[in-house]
Amino acid sequence: MVLRKWGFPLVLVLVFALFLSGCFGRPERPLTVYTYASFPPILIEQIVDHFQAEYGVQVEFRSFSDTGPLLNQLAQEKKNPQGDVVIGLDNNYLPKALELGILAPYRPQAADRIRPDLIFDPEFHLTPFDYGYVVFNYDSERLTRIPTSHRDLLDPEYKGKIVVENPLTSSPGQVFLLTTIALFGEDGYLDFWRALKPNLLTITPGWDEAYGIFTSGEVPLVVSYGASPVYHLIAEGTERYKALVLDGGAYAQIERVGIVKGTPHLQNAQRLVDYVLSPAFQSLIPETQFMYPVRSDLELPPSFRVAAQAERLFNLPPAEVAANLERWLSAWEQVINE
Repeated sequence: MVLRKWGFPLVLVLVFALFLSGCFGRPERPLTVYTYASFPPILIEQIVDHFQAEYGVQVEFRSFSDTGPLLNQLAQEKKNPQGDVVIGLDNNYLPKALELGILAPYRPQAADRIRPDLIFDPEFHLTPFDYGYVVFNYDSERLTRIPTSHRDLLDPEYKGKIVVENPLTSSPGQVFLLTTIALFGEDGYLDFWRALKPNLLTITPGWDEAYGIFTSGEVPLVVSYGASPVYHLIAEGTERYKALVLDGGAYAQIERVGIVKGTPHLQNAQRLVDYVLSPAFQSLIPETQFMYPVRSDLELPPSFRVAAQAERLFNLPPAEVAANLERWLSAWEQVINE
C-alpha cells in the first residue's frame, strides 16, 4: 500500500538524483591548452590563476616537445578534439594548419593593437602574440673567432662546434632552414647544408635539447632566439651568451595563439585569446618568454639592450613557403642522410 502511494514520486526523486549525479558527479574536462615544452611556467601559471580567479574555470596545459608534434596531434584529433586552444604555432605553420581545417577563426578584442606587419591571416585563425628573431647564439667564453656570415660557419675551425634543430620537428629548426633558402636560393641551400654537416655536433629534435647541449658547454654555437641572452642577463647576471646576427639580418618567427575547431568551450577559448593579448599578459612576455610582444603600445624593458638587432629580415613570402615547404624539407632530409 505504501509503495503504491509513494512509488511514483519516489521514481521521480531517483531519476532526479541520477540526473544530478550525471551533471555534477562527472565534472566536464578543464579548458585544455596545447603548447610546446619550453613555454614558460610563469606564463602558464598566469593564465591558470587568471581564469580561476576571474571565471572559476580550470585550465590545464599539455606540452609537446616542439610545434611539429603539436600540429600532428591536432591533426590526429581533428574529428574528436581534446584540446581547446593552441599556443605556439608560428607563421610557417599557418598554411598547414589552415589546410588541415583544425582552427576556428576569432578576431580578438585587441586586434587593432597588433603590429599590422605581423598579421598574415585576416580571419585570425591564428593570432600573433609574440615574435622574435631566429639567430645563432654563441658562448663568448668558448668561441675565439666570431663568424660574421653564414658562409663563415663552413670553416673547418667550427667542426663539431655547432648544434641545430631538426626542421622536420622543430620550429626554430625550420626557420633556420628557411633562412638558408632565403640566403642561398633553391639552387644553393643544399650545398650549404652539405658543407655544414661536418661542423655539426648533432641535430636535435627540438630547441630544449639543442640549447641544453649549448649551455652545458658541449658546443659554443646554437640556433636559438635573438632574445635568449636577455634570459641569461636576468637569471644569471651574465652577458656570456650573445646573439649572433649573421649577414646583417635575421628571419622573424611570429608565434600565434588559436582556437581548436570543434571545442565545446568556445567562450572560454575566446577569453583566453583575448587575455594573451591583454597589456597585463603582453608586458610579461619580454622577460619570461624572451620574445617581443605584438602590441604596438608597449615599451620594451632595458634588458633588451642585449637582444638581437636585425637590420633586415630574411622572411620568405608565406605563400611561397606553403607551396614549397614539403619539397624543401624532403630534399634537406635526403642531404642529411647521405
